[in-house]
Amino acid sequence: MQVIVERSRGQRVRAWLWRRLKRVLVLALVVAIAGVIYAHSFSPERENWPGQRAMLAERTVHPSGNVLDRETLLGDVRELASPKYAGRRVDTAGGRLAQEHLVARLRQIGIAPMVPDYRQPFTFTRRRIRQFWTGGIETHGVNLLGVIRGRERPDDYLVLSAHYDHLGERGGQMYPGADDNASGVATVLAAAARLRAHPPRHSVVFALFDGEETGLAGARHFVASGLVPIGQIRLVLNLDMLSRSVDHELFVTGTWQHPELKALTDPLRAHAPIVVLYGHDQPRPFWDPDDWVSASDHGPFHDAGVPFLYLGVPDHADYHRPTDTYAAIDPDFFVNVAGFSLNLLAAADAAD
Repeated sequence: MQVIVERSRGQRVRAWLWRRLKRVLVLALVVAIAGVIYAHSFSPERENWPGQRAMLAERTVHPSGNVLDRETLLGDVRELASPKYAGRRVDTAGGRLAQEHLVARLRQIGIAPMVPDYRQPFTFTRRRIRQFWTGGIETHGVNLLGVIRGRERPDDYLVLSAHYDHLGERGGQMYPGADDNASGVATVLAAAARLRAHPPRHSVVFALFDGEETGLAGARHFVASGLVPIGQIRLVLNLDMLSRSVDHELFVTGTWQHPELKALTDPLRAHAPIVVLYGHDQPRPFWDPDDWVSASDHGPFHDAGVPFLYLGVPDHADYHRPTDTYAAIDPDFFVNVAGFSLNLLAAADAAD
């Protein structure tokens, strides 16, 4: 009798387990189907990079023109990526030394400070796993802001931005950040020199942001500060990683959100000495890393409703590695990208 009872109990347990297993399997199937439907609801292939490449292969290339000083441009990258600045991490001695150097460069070019001594300090909480329960680390950053007032539309602003911070030192190794983002900073300085000699119609803010590598902290502070009313910013042109590309291609992100901005970029890329592709801005599944809409300092501006264009190259083998050195950049490609960037800023300034 006891054997029969035990056998019956075992059958009931197995039946219960089987029912639970079937529920789990059904739930997993439903989740899988929903995931497939969700993934297929996006169509980033509409960016059609192969088609864009084929079209641009037929372009007639025009030189960028003498819009910048090649040696000064490359020298600014070499300087910022040097061991002197120890990787320029936010709130470190190397980062503060980089601030001093960049303030001196802005003065040398003749750019007026937008805030006292160009410096816009801010504080934010940098969180790490080991500080999860203690609330994180209070971190101090400094944005550097210069401005040229517009000749015709001084109350309408273009913001040209690049972050000057990088990863600093880790495990006894320095992360120079030549491409990321000494290249963008050098291009902003070149644009500042260009516009100092040829004053713009609109006011132009030259924003060198700190804390990009720690959650876009500097750009978030600038947007929240109201230093320039959001409604008066006509365009943000953000530069981040411009100096090397395996395929010698530059991406312009933001025309999906603001297709009217193609009127600025189309004429330039039709004759550019580099291949300029649109993309990385169409809606994607949340797990897709190719969405660059919030990947750099243009993100907080986009969240605030400001039109943006982001210029950058795809991640390469030295991205966020100690090997992102000045020696690894492609000087000719970089000079062409910087020239394209300056021409794009000029086109934006010429537009109404």
